[in-house]
Amino acid sequence: EDLRHELAAIRPRSPCDRLAELSGLSHSSGSVHLKGRGEVSVHLDLSDPAVARRAFSLLRTFGVASEIRTYRRRAFDGGTRYQLHIAGDERALQVLNEAGVLSSRLTPLEHPPRRVVARSCCRAAYVRGALLGGGSLSGPRSPHLELRTSGPGGAAFLADIAAREGAQLGVLDRGRHAIAYAKGLETIADVLALAGANQTVLLFEERAVVAATRSR
Repeated sequence: EDLRHELAAIRPRSPCDRLAELSGLSHSSGSVHLKGRGEVSVHLDLSDPAVARRAFSLLRTFGVASEIRTYRRRAFDGGTRYQLHIAGDERALQVLNEAGVLSSRLTPLEHPPRRVVARSCCRAAYVRGALLGGGSLSGPRSPHLELRTSGPGGAAFLADIAAREGAQLGVLDRGRHAIAYAKGLETIADVLALAGANQTVLLFEERAVVAATRSR
């Protein structure tokens, strides 16, 4: 929760960073719905209201309208989930294509083309979006970071762009989805710092020290 809230508060200024963040967020939490007669809509399924507001604001900067809906999931804790429904109007489809979420034929892409993450700042923004949309962090004992993707291609893409910025991620195919992951405090800190979550890095390190002291 600390991580999501810190990342959701970051406001990238350049259009390329906003596009890369939208791409990462969409690839980690989005689903494409074919409605017939060539009509397409996209839903982003999110676990946190701060992230939902961030996604809504991000889409609005590109002139894309969306609607936030809530529902309670039946499995696990029955917690509230937040969905952003993006209608497939001309502007929305254009932006989603530019972000590498949809192809020119309006089919879903497992990851965006390289142009979306051509710059270092864009690679950081993409990782930030992926963490917002499908990231989870556990610890401080046995620290573990996961970024969920729809398939192994998307996870490998995340690992590749993170590696280009000096952060290491492993890849694991779980069948219905795949993950890019990091274990160990230093490795996780590199990924979080890349995304801009410097306060969470400090907090996580402090909690790790406290946990290690109590275990002695």
